[in-house]
Amino acid sequence: MKKNKHLVRLVRYCDEKDERLLVYECMKNGVVHDYLRDKNNVVKTSSLINSWKMRIKIALDAARGIEYLHNYAVPPIIHRDIKSSNILLDMNWTARVSDSRLSFMDPESDHNYKPMKAVGTVSYIDPEYYGLNVLTTKSDVYGLGVVMLELLTGKRAIFKNDDNGGTPISLVNYAVLAIMADELVKVLDQRVGPPELNETKAVELIAYTAMHCVNCEGKERPIIGDIVSNLERAFNVCDGSHGNISSGAFSFVSD
Repeated sequence: MKKNKHLVRLVRYCDEKDERLLVYECMKNGVVHDYLRDKNNVVKTSSLINSWKMRIKIALDAARGIEYLHNYAVPPIIHRDIKSSNILLDMNWTARVSDSRLSFMDPESDHNYKPMKAVGTVSYIDPEYYGLNVLTTKSDVYGLGVVMLELLTGKRAIFKNDDNGGTPISLVNYAVLAIMADELVKVLDQRVGPPELNETKAVELIAYTAMHCVNCEGKERPIIGDIVSNLERAFNVCDGSHGNISSGAFSFVSD
């Protein structure tokens, strides 16, 4: 597989007798998951990670890495374990998808579903893949949707809320209900601060894109190319490159 700036590159490997070792290039700025989990991250991470523009960029970079695996790698690759702890930040704060140990190389068409035992991290795993052992590229899309919800809310994929006595809550259920009720602002990460005028439209587009990504039915989720297009549009709006987001930004191609 060719080098891609949105994937962590494998530098060397060792497979001798009982010794197996993978050596990846160093990612100076660490793991996205750690920044989101640190309650004091306003001090720790510099102001970069605590801006909506940067969080949208992280989502876009990760989506571009997944897009390469799905659409440009030969043969196509399904990652199978997309989560915030597998997204790293290099010295330029570019997000890169890492940890391909569970990846599945698919020499056939994307629409030929693969029955196989589910692997990955439960709170990020595609419900269809987990329940039916059916793997498609839409399984990675689901994991990316959860990551986008983490970037928006700053919460874990499964978290405990003091308001309900500490009972574990699914971030997908929590965030999707708020988005559908037009109450997104109530669940946004307060450490980042309220979105400014141009950021509001961009954050809303990310939220609606994430909501489509975590649909329980894989066929109703967007393809990765559409996700990249939406994230690019959101980043440009946040960056002031374009003045508005058209209603067409929320349309996706389904299977």
